[in-house]
Amino acid sequence: MQRLTYHYSALSKQTWFYAGMLYLALSSVVSIQLQLYKVPGYYESQNLLLALTANALGIVFFLLLSLGHYTCYAEYDEEKIVYHNRLLRKQRTFFFRDASAVIFDNRGIKFYDDNEKLIHKEKPLFFISFFRDGKIEAIPLNQFYHKMQQREAETEAPAQFKVYKTFKVVPGYGRKWKYLSFAYACLTIWVFMNCMKPLSVILGLMQTFS
Repeated sequence: MQRLTYHYSALSKQTWFYAGMLYLALSSVVSIQLQLYKVPGYYESQNLLLALTANALGIVFFLLLSLGHYTCYAEYDEEKIVYHNRLLRKQRTFFFRDASAVIFDNRGIKFYDDNEKLIHKEKPLFFISFFRDGKIEAIPLNQFYHKMQQREAETEAPAQFKVYKTFKVVPGYGRKWKYLSFAYACLTIWVFMNCMKPLSVILGLMQTFS
């Protein structure tokens, strides 16, 4: 079976996640040093266990976000498509014979059993999102689109299967998404700049108490 997989939406977004983890890790080191060196005016009022637990949960949160695009994928063959969610350990199966039309729009892939439902944008029989904590891989998507076009060519009226597409550039890869990538780059720089404060505290404490 062939696969539809997801990719992280922007490298700068991934870097932002890692920068957040670095900041929390440095903050944890500062908390440990304050307790270890018994810095007057700080270690007495500090709850080390609470600080480390909060930072650890924050690191896990950022780590899960950075790996979120691995959570879901879809597999398909000539007859069906199976959508998998690794996190929830669930899967949904849809047979192409149950649909009379499929549309590739800006949100994802939607299968319908009636063209009228498609026109009126009603709830589809089956839906695969282009975005799952990341964006869908363009090359596998293009292969699946051609597979649907092949199915359309092989069917005949009155039960002809129709394929529609509303975009030229795969959603998530156009110019406007570069602005989002730039925004995450700015956030990454801001977080890295904030990392300098706990780093300087770490070095200062090491120099003072070593």
